[in-house]
Amino acid sequence: MMAFINLRKILPILLSAVLIWQCDEINSNTGTPLTEQTCEGCHTNLSVLTSLAATAGISDASGQLTPLSASQRVHIQLTAGAEDFADIDSIHARVTCSGCHGGMNPVSEDDEQQAMEVAHRGMVSDPSGEPEMGCGGTLCHSDIVRKHATSIHRQVWGEKWDLAVRFGGEGYRYENIPAGVQESFDRLMLNESATCGECHVSRPDDMNGGFAGGENGGNHKFIKSPNVDYTCTACHSNTVGAEWRGDVSGTNPDVHAGFGFTCTTCHTEDLHGNGMIDREITSIYDVEGMASCYTPCHSNDADDNLFHQTHWAQAGNSMNSVSCFVCHGQNLKHFQAGYPENYDLLYKDFQVGLNPDYQVDGKPHTDEKWQVVRHFPISRNLSSEEGSVSLQNFDALPTYKRASPHNIQRWTARTLVDSAWLTSESYTANDCYQSCHLHGVSEDGTITGPLQTFYLMSDYLDERGQSDEKLANESVTVDENGQLFPDGCQVCHSS
Repeated sequence: MMAFINLRKILPILLSAVLIWQCDEINSNTGTPLTEQTCEGCHTNLSVLTSLAATAGISDASGQLTPLSASQRVHIQLTAGAEDFADIDSIHARVTCSGCHGGMNPVSEDDEQQAMEVAHRGMVSDPSGEPEMGCGGTLCHSDIVRKHATSIHRQVWGEKWDLAVRFGGEGYRYENIPAGVQESFDRLMLNESATCGECHVSRPDDMNGGFAGGENGGNHKFIKSPNVDYTCTACHSNTVGAEWRGDVSGTNPDVHAGFGFTCTTCHTEDLHGNGMIDREITSIYDVEGMASCYTPCHSNDADDNLFHQTHWAQAGNSMNSVSCFVCHGQNLKHFQAGYPENYDLLYKDFQVGLNPDYQVDGKPHTDEKWQVVRHFPISRNLSSEEGSVSLQNFDALPTYKRASPHNIQRWTARTLVDSAWLTSESYTANDCYQSCHLHGVSEDGTITGPLQTFYLMSDYLDERGQSDEKLANESVTVDENGQLFPDGCQVCHSS
C-alpha cells in the first residue's frame, strides 16, 4: 500500500518531466535576433516570404474571403509588443515549430532559397491531418482527438449514410461499399472534412488556407473558439455563410447577426463530437444537442400570436405544424448538379416541402409536417477508381432535403401578410391564404388561387431539369404525381 501511495505522489512529477522534455525553447536562437535560418525568423519576415513564394511559383489564393497571397498565408504577424511567437502563444511555443511540423530548424545555409528547401525537408504543413501524432501526441489533447476522429466534422457521416443507402438500400452500411468506391468518396470528402488546424489555426483548405485572425491573415495563434468569418462561414461559405451574411441577392443578413450572435451562441453542441455513437448519424440533425429554435431561446413563444398558435410544431398542431424556417426564412442556395464535379453550380430559391420523417419515431423534428428544403448535390453515378458506379437505389432517398437557412428574419413575405399588418386591427384568415396557403376558399366554398409558388411541386423539378428525380422526392413534393386536386387535398386537410 505504501508503494502505491508513493507512486501516486511521484506520477505527476514524472508526467511533468515528460512534457518539459518535449517542450523545448521555440528555437535555438532564443535570446538572439531571429534569422532567416530559423522557422520563426523566416515566417515573421514578409519580404523574405514574398521573394521565396515568387521563386517557388506559388499562386495567390482565391475564394469567398479577401484572397491571401502565398506569402500572406504563411506570414506570422508580430503584433505590437510581440517579439517572437512565444509572445503570441506561450503554451504552444514551447513545443517548437519542428515539434509539430517536423522539418529542420535551424539550418546552416545562408542562401534563403536553399535554406527554405533544407528546412522544409520532411515538413508536414498541417500536423493535425494526423491528429493522433500531432495534436493528440505527448498527452496534449488526446481525448478531444479521440472524439473528433469519429465526429461529423471529420467523417461527414450524413453524406456517407446517404451514399450507402443509395448504393445498397435501406440498412446498408458504408463500410460494406466496395473499397474502390470508398477510397474515391473518402478522398473527395477529405476536402469537406475539418482538421484541428482548419478550425483553430487557419482558414479552411477550401478557402486556400492561410492563418485565420484577420482580413490580411494572422499569426498562427491557436484560437480556442473558431472565428465566425474566417473559419465557420468560410468553410460553409456556399450555403450557410452566404445566407448568414445576406450575400444571396434579395436577402438580408440573419437577424441574429445584428444582435451580435456568433455560431457558437446557438451551436452549443460539442463540435468535437461525442465519440463512437456519432457513427450512427444519418444527417446533421442527428447530432446530440444540435441547435434548436425552441430551446432555450423561444420556448415561451408558442402563444405569441395567431401564427404561432396555429402552426407551432410543439404545441400539438399536427397537420398545421411547420418548421420555424418556413415562415422566417428567406431565399437560400441550392446545388444544381451532382456532387462534387459541379459543386459551385448553385441557384437561389425558396421551397417548402413535406417532411418524410413526420411522426416517425426516433427521427429529429418528427413533429414538423412542413419544412424548408434544399436541393443537395448528388447524381445517379459516382466516379471512382473502379470507373463510373451506378447508384442502383438512388430513388430511395429525396434529393430535396430538410434545410435550416441561416438568414432568419422576423418579418418576411409570409409573416408580414400585408403592408398594414403592423398597425392593422382587422385581420382575417384570408390574409394567410394570400401569403402562405396553397389556395383560398370563397364564401360559396370554391377554391380560389393563386397557388403559392414556393411549395415544391413535381413540375418545379421539370423546370429545373430534375425530372428524373421525381420518384426520389415523392415523399417531399406536395402534389401526388403532378395531381394536387382533388386527390391531394389530404396533404393539408388530414393529420
